[in-house]
Amino acid sequence: MIEKYLQKNYPNGSIGAFMASYFEMAFKGKDATTEIFISVFKYKAQHLGQTGSKSAPDILLIFDEDGYQSIIDNKAYSEYSINGDHHNRMVHNYIRNIKNYSSCKYPIGYFSYIAGGFIKSIDKQIQTIANESGVNGSGITVGNFIKLIERNQIKPFSHKELRKIFDLNKQILLEDI
Repeated sequence: MIEKYLQKNYPNGSIGAFMASYFEMAFKGKDATTEIFISVFKYKAQHLGQTGSKSAPDILLIFDEDGYQSIIDNKAYSEYSINGDHHNRMVHNYIRNIKNYSSCKYPIGYFSYIAGGFIKSIDKQIQTIANESGVNGSGITVGNFIKLIERNQIKPFSHKELRKIFDLNKQILLEDI
């Protein structure tokens, strides 16, 4: 997913050293997205994935200053849809049962999906999860996530600004960044 995006949009390798590092981490099996939230956006971040018999999202973010934690779930799809099983997993396993994989007592600030792309009705699907769970959320394409990283390199986002971006209850577009 990330490889295809980078090859399409940076065919001559004209990306910054950081993006080259992101690309390399993805191929070595390391969780590059967790590293980005730590090193670029300055969150406490923990890669979870499937933790034994417990169902957990890919990444848990914690921000002590504002007292919240957030859920990030990576999806290797070019047109991701939050179908019934994925909807139920986010609402019932990840949001409602966060205590099963997080010892942090903070409320959930937001949830977000990062994918290669989304189906046209993704905004409605995100809104449905937000309405059912009481937690705001979003989806962001890998391409727009990379744009977010690039813009952060020029002028770093505060955590309050990032929270406003990630809790829009819709797909995050370039105009939102």
